[in-house]
Amino acid sequence: MSSNNPILRKKEIRKEARQLRDSLSTHQIRSKSSAIESRLWQMIQEHQFKSIMFYIAFGSEVRTQSCITRAISSGVKTIVPVCSEDGKRQLLPSRLLDLHSEVEAGKFSILEPKPRFRRPFPPEEIDLVVVPGLAFDEKGHRIGYGGSYYDRFLLRCPQALHVGLAYEIQIVKYISPSEWDIPVHKIITEDRVISCCRHKTQDSRHNILCVPPSSLES
Repeated sequence: MSSNNPILRKKEIRKEARQLRDSLSTHQIRSKSSAIESRLWQMIQEHQFKSIMFYIAFGSEVRTQSCITRAISSGVKTIVPVCSEDGKRQLLPSRLLDLHSEVEAGKFSILEPKPRFRRPFPPEEIDLVVVPGLAFDEKGHRIGYGGSYYDRFLLRCPQALHVGLAYEIQIVKYISPSEWDIPVHKIITEDRVISCCRHKTQDSRHNILCVPPSSLES
């Protein structure tokens, strides 16, 4: 990765991160995801989040399905995104009541609620947003798939805690942020929880004060 052009460098990081992630075996994906989901669920329980938006994992992404099922069965308001079809590149939050019967492959072949099971949920009422990505740095900057769907969406729910899920191989030294990029507050990997930036909220349950990136939680 030798380019000094931030746009070209992002393309290089995106390509290399995808290749690294896709090189993981099924066993590695399952094992690492299990450790990450365990840390995520511990965070959910500790802070008693009442409404959570998860992405539904596809390909080699960190799995979220176990936490989704667990959240639904625990009575947590469980939300998943629907990709808009109007060309505006928006994520539309929809409450999910059953992961197995209510979803089908949608845009980009990602699972999302079937039309008859779409239950719009206000972004401003979401406590926690679980964010996917191809690469993250320890300041919370991320590289996604290039559509800026999540950057647009996170602007609509500044009250929520934004948590990225990634394998350790997806953590890079530095990502040059664009002016529209929205960093996550925390990143969970199979080895650690990285506190990236301060999360401010009026709700004391979610007032999680992040420490500098050099200090890591385990």
